[in-house]
Amino acid sequence: MLAYGRGGDRVAVATRAQRAHVAAVLEELARYRGLLRYPPGDQRTGRDNVTWHLTEHEAFAALAAGDPLQWDCSEFCPWVLKCAGLWRWSSPGYTGSHLELLPVYTDARAAGIGALVVFGGGTGHHEAIVHTPDPHGGNPLLYSHGRPGLDVIRLHDEAARQPPGVRLLSIAHL
Repeated sequence: MLAYGRGGDRVAVATRAQRAHVAAVLEELARYRGLLRYPPGDQRTGRDNVTWHLTEHEAFAALAAGDPLQWDCSEFCPWVLKCAGLWRWSSPGYTGSHLELLPVYTDARAAGIGALVVFGGGTGHHEAIVHTPDPHGGNPLLYSHGRPGLDVIRLHDEAARQPPGVRLLSIAHL
């Protein structure tokens, strides 16, 4: 889908189908939460690189065969977006680079499926992804991969476990 931005430039817009795809990927990953690893000592390894480069089909085939996958939080979120055709960069970057690449906002009521949520100040401490928006209460349901497994948790509950500060990153024009 295309829309028009400032100066009349045509820009791509994340579609409902892409956002639904993000939600479906998250739900499928939750089925395999016991096989989702986190880098030891929060240091990326070659296993992270291999996982990042897997296609959606390859990743779920590996999981179905009982093979674990490994990401840190700022690899996990872009990988999910990549599955839906919403990550245009060849690498996942890191939380700080996501803050530089994507528009930042703070009203969680505006967060749609796939929005990234950064916790902590500066370049961020942790990143999660919105699964279920909450346009009235501003407490969306997140999928958070900040340790082995996968937490399905409300924004306010995850914020209570993290350093102060919550920023949301828009995927609307990816």
